[in-house]
Amino acid sequence: MLRRNTNLPRSKSGSLLAFAALPFFVFSGGLLPAQVSAAAPSAAPQSAQNEGQNPVDFTADTLVFNEREQIVTATGNVEFIQNEKIVRAQKVTYNLTTEVVKGIGEVTFLEPDGNVYFAKDIEFTKDLADGFAREFRAVLVDGSRFNAETGKRVDANELIMTKASYTPCEPCKKNPEKSPPWQIKAREVVHNAEEKTITYDDATFEAFGVPVAYTPYFSHPDGTEDRKSGFLAPGFSFSSQLGAGVETSYYIDIAPDLDATVGANVYTEQLPLLLGQVRKRFEKAEVEVNGGVTYSDRRLDDGGVTEEARGHLFSQGLWNIDEKWRAGFQTELVSDDQYARQYDITSEDVLDNYIYAERFSGRDYAAIRSLYFQDIRVRERETDQPTILPEIEALFMGDADSFLGGRFSGGFTALGLNKSETGEDSFRVTGDVGWKSRYILPIGLINSVELSARGDSYYTPDRDGVEGQSAYRFYPYAHWETKMPFARDFEDVQAVITPQVALTVAPDIDNENASIPNDDSRDLQIDTSNIFEPNRFPGYDRVEDNSRITYGLRTGLYDRNTNEIEVFLGQSYRFKEDADLFADGSGLEEQKSDYVGEIKASYQDNLSLNYRFQFSGDDFEPIRHEVDSLVAGGPFSLSSTYLYAESLDETDVVDTREQLKTYLTTELSEQWSVTTGAIYDFAEENDGFRRASLGVTYNHQCYTLGATLQKNYTRKRVGESSTEFFVRLGLKNIGEFEG
Repeated sequence: MLRRNTNLPRSKSGSLLAFAALPFFVFSGGLLPAQVSAAAPSAAPQSAQNEGQNPVDFTADTLVFNEREQIVTATGNVEFIQNEKIVRAQKVTYNLTTEVVKGIGEVTFLEPDGNVYFAKDIEFTKDLADGFAREFRAVLVDGSRFNAETGKRVDANELIMTKASYTPCEPCKKNPEKSPPWQIKAREVVHNAEEKTITYDDATFEAFGVPVAYTPYFSHPDGTEDRKSGFLAPGFSFSSQLGAGVETSYYIDIAPDLDATVGANVYTEQLPLLLGQVRKRFEKAEVEVNGGVTYSDRRLDDGGVTEEARGHLFSQGLWNIDEKWRAGFQTELVSDDQYARQYDITSEDVLDNYIYAERFSGRDYAAIRSLYFQDIRVRERETDQPTILPEIEALFMGDADSFLGGRFSGGFTALGLNKSETGEDSFRVTGDVGWKSRYILPIGLINSVELSARGDSYYTPDRDGVEGQSAYRFYPYAHWETKMPFARDFEDVQAVITPQVALTVAPDIDNENASIPNDDSRDLQIDTSNIFEPNRFPGYDRVEDNSRITYGLRTGLYDRNTNEIEVFLGQSYRFKEDADLFADGSGLEEQKSDYVGEIKASYQDNLSLNYRFQFSGDDFEPIRHEVDSLVAGGPFSLSSTYLYAESLDETDVVDTREQLKTYLTTELSEQWSVTTGAIYDFAEENDGFRRASLGVTYNHQCYTLGATLQKNYTRKRVGESSTEFFVRLGLKNIGEFEG
């Protein structure tokens, strides 16, 4: 029963119990209004509220005022509630003379977000800026726990805990006192609410109760903001080329729109790799710059080794000028073709560098750009990568059904190519207009008609005493495509058969004009994605002239659960033979093209198959096979990619390629998984493994531990094969330590 003594004096800032409740909310991050009316005596919970303030509800078995000592005491199941925040204690006292508030006996504070704080007793003095708690504990909403011998709040900003520990691991259900999988113990832990950091003095990292690492000082963000200056989690690795390595980096939060990261990768077999990153945001733009520099060994073509300065510079930027215009750039530069893979900078074969500006307006598009490519494939190259200075493009598209049931379109391009190695520079200007319509007949026949005309102009400047040349080309065509789907429903599936035919009419074009170089149309290869295109060359430099017919058949079975199996087979036939137009291996070098097709199948999440093929149009000999598959069932998941492709003239693909990639993941339990992978080449001259790897991962509620062993079998120009070992340790709420 709540009992209140008579003639109770009021505190300076409101009712006694409301003021007594305030320290608990301040200690745990909450805040009560200073002015709250006193509650009347009652056996039920009471509400206190001043005009404009939130109410404070409280209950207690007794409420007593000692007039001689000027102490107000609430005892027995004391509870305060405000804004869904709850404070409970067995006893609360407030000394009006010293203005000290004490909570005694299993003090508990519950926040609306689920965080819970505990203390054996707690005390605040004067203006509530300072406080002290004994046997302090905290259980956060994510399960993380703090335990401390004492907790002290200073200036309402810092919470200082002594002999404290932190862990995000859930306690053992059978033995809650058992040491967690990992925790950080420290002589002192300080949480600075203003700087939003947690710092540890004399910190020891424990694994299963065993100390494994010590640091005199450790700090990390408290998780309440995304960015905070400090050391990032280190990484560890081993490579047969670089030796054992450790990656250290420091993040610098310079301003809300600017930050930087500096660091170094230190190796036992090579000098350190110094790294840096800067990121800047503007009102309508953003820029990021990454770079690295070192002085290390590089293998020469003759097998020798030289030591030299090496590095990389990567950057990118984007400027959203207005609703229609934007501009940007990207740089990807490395010192040599071995550096990027040796230091795991990128796995790309050709690095793209460009600057551009582009405009979007409805269906229209315009752009101007310049490009530079750095080829870092570690082998002899057949292609001289050009520099594009510049490329201009404008595309226009009219409204649908604006003329004869179709829409007009137009385009303009201009291109300048510079080849530093061969000096074969060229300039090109093109313009085209077209009309396209799509309609469906009442019987279900789907038709599309396209009319197009394009003019090209080329100029090749003087080179090696040869006078510059100009060339012009006019390329019109008409293209009609029709298909008729036939569907039949069965009990559980629907069967669909769709024959498809296309007729393309075009004049005879002189594609052997020496004044027209071929820079963007070399890698033509027929497949299911381009067989019905009116011009199957991927670029502008070559056009597919003369007339032809293309035909194919697509059939499939589909059920209501999105399971399906689909098959396509197609071929094209040119009315006039032109053996010199297409490269050998393209599938179009004969009057009758190769057969191309695709088989796709999927069943729930357990089976996925995509088989793409090309067979000779004469004798059905295999030219190309590409198979992507995924089989998953129970604890196993196997993904595979198989490629077989014969050589393609006029490209870097000068040898027959045959390669198999496989990855197998086995879930041994909810925590344990094993991953194996391999890349195997079947090519006659370079048959054998290219890469093999084995990885083991353990996932726990509060940490992840993984290890991967990888063997790289490299070609002679890179040097010796390499062995790498990676370890990844992820600690909940702290970060990942990997290499």
